[in-house]
Amino acid sequence: MKTGFAKIPVQRSFCDGCSTKIGQELLKITNITNVRLYPTDALVIFNFKRANEVSDALNTLTALGFPPQGEKIRQTPLSITCAC
Repeated sequence: MKTGFAKIPVQRSFCDGCSTKIGQELLKITNITNVRLYPTDALVIFNFKRANEVSDALNTLTALGFPPQGEKIRQTPLSITCAC
C-alpha cells in the first residue's frame, strides 16, 4: 500500500515538552510513521496509509490543544498557554 504525506500547520507553536507529547500520541495511531515536529513553525508532518488516519491525527491534535489552522475553536485563557 502506498504511503501518503501530511503537512499540518497548527494554530500555535509548542515547546519541546509538548512536542514530545504530540509525537507520542500521533505514533499511537495505526499506520502513522515518520512524525516530524517543528515547534517554532507550528508544523506537524507525518506519513500515513489511509485518509482516516489523517482524520484521527487532526482529532488528536485538537484534543491536545493544537488544532489545525483554519479550524474554529473556542479560545479560553488555558488554550493560549503551553499544554505542558
